[in-house]
Amino acid sequence: MSWLPYHHDWKLAYQTEMGLRVHWFGRYGSSAEWSVPPSRLAADMVMFFFVEKHNCAAIVNGRKMNLKRGDLLVVSGADEFSFTHNPAKPLCSLSACLALQQGNVSNTLLQRTFERQYTLRNVSQYTIEFEKVLAALATTSIHRDLTIAGAIFQWLGYVMSEIRAPLEHSLLHERSVVDRILRAEAWVNSRLKEVVTLTEWAKAIGLNPVYFGRVFKRETGQRPMEWLNERRLQMASQYLSSTHKSVAEIANTCGFTNQFYFSRVFRRHFGQPPLKYRRGRF
Repeated sequence: MSWLPYHHDWKLAYQTEMGLRVHWFGRYGSSAEWSVPPSRLAADMVMFFFVEKHNCAAIVNGRKMNLKRGDLLVVSGADEFSFTHNPAKPLCSLSACLALQQGNVSNTLLQRTFERQYTLRNVSQYTIEFEKVLAALATTSIHRDLTIAGAIFQWLGYVMSEIRAPLEHSLLHERSVVDRILRAEAWVNSRLKEVVTLTEWAKAIGLNPVYFGRVFKRETGQRPMEWLNERRLQMASQYLSSTHKSVAEIANTCGFTNQFYFSRVFRRHFGQPPLKYRRGRF
C-alpha cells in the first residue's frame, strides 16, 4: 500500500480555547420602579450597560455619571455601582455581565483598558447585535449552546471593534487579593472533573483556607464550594444537552462522586431532574 499524507499533517488554520461565562444578558428597566441598589460586581466579571431609551444616573466607585441614550458604561471586576432614573421617563437598558476565560486567564476582558463611558454612534446596530443574543438564548434547539456562544461572540466582537479597548500590559502580573481570587478561579476551572477540597484549593494560591473562603465570598458573592458546584452543574447541563452519556457518567465526569447527590443538586439548581432536562433539549 502506498504512503498517503494524513489530513492532520496539513498546516493548522485556527485553534482557540475560550470559556464563556455569562451571568446575565437582557433588556432591563422599562418600569418606573426600576433601580439598582448599591452593589459590587464579582472580581472576575465585566459588565456592559447600554442605554437604549431615555436617561439614567450611575454611581461607580463613588463617582456619579449621567447616562443618555447611546451611552455604554463598562463596569469591571470588584467595582461598586448603583443606578437610578426618572420614573416619569423609565429607562430601557441592554445589560450583559460575562467573563471570557482563555487558558489559565480567568477573564481576558480584564486585561483590557476600558474607558468608563462610551457613546456609540449607531444605537440601532448595537440593539440589533444584542437582540441576536436574546433570540439565541430563547432557542430550544439541540444546538442551543453553539447558537448562544456564536451570537455572544459576534456581539462581543462588535462591541470591542466599536470601543477599541487596548491591552493593558501592567495587568498581566499579580497585584492584589483580587488577582489571587482570579487565579483561584482559573486553577479550579481546569479541574472541574476532579475532586477538589477547599484546603488544596486555598493552598494552590498560597492562602489559608479560612481566609481564602472569606475573601472569595467577598469578591464573588459565593462561598468557594458553591461557586465550584455551579460551574460543575453548568458543565453537566451541556453534557446532557449535547451527548448521550448516562447521568452516572456525567455526574462522575463533572466531579460528583455520588449520582443521587448530583441529581438532587441539579434539580435544585435547574428546577428539574437531569433526565427531564435532557428530554427538553433533544
